[in-house]
Amino acid sequence: MKTTFWSLVVISPNSPSLHKIRISGQALLLLAGAFVLAFCTTVLLLLMFPRIQINDIDRTRLAAENQMLRIENKNLTVGMHRLDSKLSRMEGRSQDVAALMQAD
Repeated sequence: MKTTFWSLVVISPNSPSLHKIRISGQALLLLAGAFVLAFCTTVLLLLMFPRIQINDIDRTRLAAENQMLRIENKNLTVGMHRLDSKLSRMEGRSQDVAALMQAD
């Protein structure tokens, strides 16, 4: 009979039967070895391909560019509101002219 290092008993809420899982010491060592190998591979890949570091000059340039774009967007929004008000005034004048034309 095989010696077990660890046993797990699983009881399903829908079924009265029990499921017993036995893990031997050799299987546990194999799982631990696979974990260590995967961990070391991940660390090695992270060391080979480090993240791109952004220097302060580029960060400052991007911050200034973002600020300029925000100002430009605000200016465009103000310009759109001005055009909307001019358009509504022109539509009012157009309706006044149309009403005068129909009155004659």
